Amino acid sequence: MRDRSWLPFLVALGLVAAGLVVVFAFRSSPLRCASSAANGSPLLSVAGMREQPDDRLDTLSAAVGRMAAPFGPVRAGVGYDYGQWLHLYGVGDGLLALTKNNAPMVFLDASLRARWALRPAAKRTAWDASANRFVLLDLAKDRATRVGSYALSSGEERWCVEVSARHRDGQPVATTFLDNGDVLVALPSGKNIEVTSLRGGDGQARWTHTFTGVGRGDFLGALDDDTVVLGGVEEYRLAQPAPSSGARVLTAFGATDGKPRWTYADQPGSRSHVAGLVDGRVILVTASAGGSSLSALSDGKPVWTIHPRDSAVESTVRGSVVLMRSKAGLDAYDVASGRALWHRVVPTSSTYFPYGFSLGQMPSLDEAHVLMPTTSALRVLDVRDGTDVAFPLPTDGIRTTYWPYQLAVTDKLIGVVTNTGGVVTTRE
Repeated sequence: MRDRSWLPFLVALGLVAAGLVVVFAFRSSPLRCASSAANGSPLLSVAGMREQPDDRLDTLSAAVGRMAAPFGPVRAGVGYDYGQWLHLYGVGDGLLALTKNNAPMVFLDASLRARWALRPAAKRTAWDASANRFVLLDLAKDRATRVGSYALSSGEERWCVEVSARHRDGQPVATTFLDNGDVLVALPSGKNIEVTSLRGGDGQARWTHTFTGVGRGDFLGALDDDTVVLGGVEEYRLAQPAPSSGARVLTAFGATDGKPRWTYADQPGSRSHVAGLVDGRVILVTASAGGSSLSALSDGKPVWTIHPRDSAVESTVRGSVVLMRSKAGLDAYDVASGRALWHRVVPTSSTYFPYGFSLGQMPSLDEAHVLMPTTSALRVLDVRDGTDVAFPLPTDGIRTTYWPYQLAVTDKLIGVVTNTGGVVTTRE
C-alpha cells in the first residue's frame, strides 16, 4: 500500500468467530473515485532540459549520466527548489509521477510518454498497483472510503465502490492483490480493523470482516494461495512505549472466506512489526524495554528467534535475506535459519544515509541486489554478502542539495530523485 460518499447499506449476518463480524456492502448509484486529467509529464526531455538550463539539475544529470550499468543514458529530468516536489514510483513497466499542490497522478510508460493522468476526488489518498491494475483509495474521516480500480495500461476506470470504514489522517491503510484478481482492503474501524474483499472484475464485496487483536493493522499480505496475514504496527512505533499486557497482534485468515486460521500474541511490554513474508513464513520484528528480536513464524508459531545486533528494529526482506539497520551499521540474516550472514559498519563521522531514509524504500534490482541511497553515492548492494558498487553523487556547499530521497526502478528505467531535482535514465 502506498499512502473521497454515500454510506453503504450493511447487512449483518452474525458472528462466525470471536471478534469476527460478517457484513456485505452494496451501492445504489454510480460513484466517482477520480476523474481523467490532461496527460502531461512533470519531467522535461533532454532537449527540454537544454532549453531550460538549471545549474543544479544539469550537475545531477551529468553525474548520473556518467554512471556505469545499471545506469544508462539520462532520458528526462526536472529541477525545483528543495521541498521534495517530485515523487516517482516504479509501477509495472513505467513510472507513477506525483507532484505537490494536488496535481494529477501521471503514469509514464517505458518511453516516458504520459499514458494517463487521474485527479483524485479527495485530498487524502492511498494507492496500490499490480502488474496490470491501479487501485486508488479516497480517504475521509466523515464518509465511507471509496475504492477505484483502473487499467494500468490506459487509466480506464473499471469500477468505483465504497467500503464502510472511514479513515482519519495518520491511521494505517493496507491493501493486497490476490492471485484470483480480487483486492483486499484493510482500514481502521474504531479499535478494530475492517477488511473487505472486493471482486477484481466489478468491485462487488465478497465479504467484509471486522478483526480484533491485530495491532494497528499495518500489514496485509498473502502468505500463500489461500492464506492472508493481517496485523502489526508501523515500524516507527517500535520505538514507542508498549502495552504492559500482552495481546494478539497477528491474525491469518482464509483468502476466500476471511475465516481465521491462526493468531499470534505479543509478550507483555512489547510491540511487533511485520517485516515481510517469504516461503510461507512471517518475518516479525519485536521491540520491548529489554531490546529487540527477529522471528520467523510458521502457522503462528516461532520457527526461530534471534536478537539483532545493537537492538536493531529497522528491517526489510529481500529474497532469502532479512536486512536490518542499527547504529552499528547493516546486518543480514538468513530467512530459513536466522543465521547471521554479514555485518557492515557504516561511517558515523558524517551523515551516511539521507534524512528520512528507511531500508524498505530501497528498490530491488533483482532478488540479490538493491539500489541503496547514501549521502555521497548511489550503491548497488548485494544482499547475499554485503558488498556493493558505489556511484558517486555530486556535492556542493549545501550538503543536502544532491541527497536522494527516493529511487525508482523498473525493468527499463531508473529514477533518481534528490532534494533539488530528479532524473530518469535507461536501465542497462
